[in-house]
Amino acid sequence: MQDSDPGAAGDRDEDLAGAAAARKVADLVGAGDTCFFCTHGMSAELHARPMTVTEVEEDSGRLWFFTDVDSFKNIELDRDPRVTLFFKESDYGGHLKLDGTATEVTDRETIHRLWNPKLRAWFDGEDDPRISLLRFDPSGGEYWDNRHGAAITGIKMLFGALAGRRVDEGVHGQLNL
Repeated sequence: MQDSDPGAAGDRDEDLAGAAAARKVADLVGAGDTCFFCTHGMSAELHARPMTVTEVEEDSGRLWFFTDVDSFKNIELDRDPRVTLFFKESDYGGHLKLDGTATEVTDRETIHRLWNPKLRAWFDGEDDPRISLLRFDPSGGEYWDNRHGAAITGIKMLFGALAGRRVDEGVHGQLNL
């Protein structure tokens, strides 16, 4: 297995801040993407669960999620709003870790704006009183990506494996939002 440490040979460091970091988040995360949404549990250990992103704000990197107002994660967030998110796009890149805080939002106008009919699998419609949103405000993170997209990187890795040559496709960076 290839070393995925930030300083691994061949990785190119590309740290980003501000608007450039927010754009990288928006490039790597889209509405409908699923992540591990990790809160600090009652025993201070990370508690992870898969959650689907409802919206990505490209100018800030802010992410929105639907949740049940009575969920255990909301109780954990009341106690400690720190959150870590983990995303994986493909085997060839698009790996992202984001740190930040999450705030529960119960504003009905925002819920209606972000509502998607697919959410009927969990809620009785957009007026369901159990609905709340989680607004994730990133403060920083780290990403691992490739230079040419997953398809080209996959082909290059195949040829590299056949030829016994290392493929230098990695880009790694810190994100400061």
